Amino acid sequence: MISNINSAGLTEPTATGGGTRGQNALRRLGAGALIGGPVLFLAGMLTCPPQASESTADYVLSLAQDSGQTQLSAILLHYGTLIGALGLLAVPGLVRGARGRALTLVGVLLAAVSLLNISGAVKDDWWRMEIGQRLPLDVAVGISDAVDSASLMPLWRGTTMFAQLGLLLICIGLARAGVVGWWMTFAFVGTFAAVMFIPVHLTLVMGAVFSLLLLPLVVAGVRIAGRERENIA
Repeated sequence: MISNINSAGLTEPTATGGGTRGQNALRRLGAGALIGGPVLFLAGMLTCPPQASESTADYVLSLAQDSGQTQLSAILLHYGTLIGALGLLAVPGLVRGARGRALTLVGVLLAAVSLLNISGAVKDDWWRMEIGQRLPLDVAVGISDAVDSASLMPLWRGTTMFAQLGLLLICIGLARAGVVGWWMTFAFVGTFAAVMFIPVHLTLVMGAVFSLLLLPLVVAGVRIAGRERENIA
């Protein structure tokens, strides 16, 4: 998939000097994080326990049914979002001029904050799993709903929308800078629209499509890695 992305839409600006050895190492680590984070996230989405509907009861039941699968999915999602957020710090380095720089910087900030918050929120899966196994379902649902409706919870979960907005701004910023083609922006918008209409019980389909929202990270990682190869050559 990475090679197809590279040949289909990435532009090839002229390479410039490489920088210090430490800077080169950080860029390579950033490229690896941008590619590896979404791969881990995809694995986490594809191993999510099946859920019959979006109701709290079905959510708690899905997590309580198989402790091993719940924990595997949660740990993959945690590190996928955490590593992806750290990798985003390397993205602004792709923009070499003023065109698209502001959009990219704002997008990186919004997406990184959101992904870091999501990585912490994944711990919810563990305690919902436990209350689903140890308590009557109605009690477990009541506790879950009470936590979600806590007065300051929106300050945490409200940042989830920042990820979509941030990633969209990154797509537009990198396209304006000539780093990637506009196809990535259209692909992101199309994927976001598709997620709105996929039923939650189609776990594998939802997981695969939702993970495509992180495609801008992978594309940026491939582009950074390509520039590093050009600098070495």
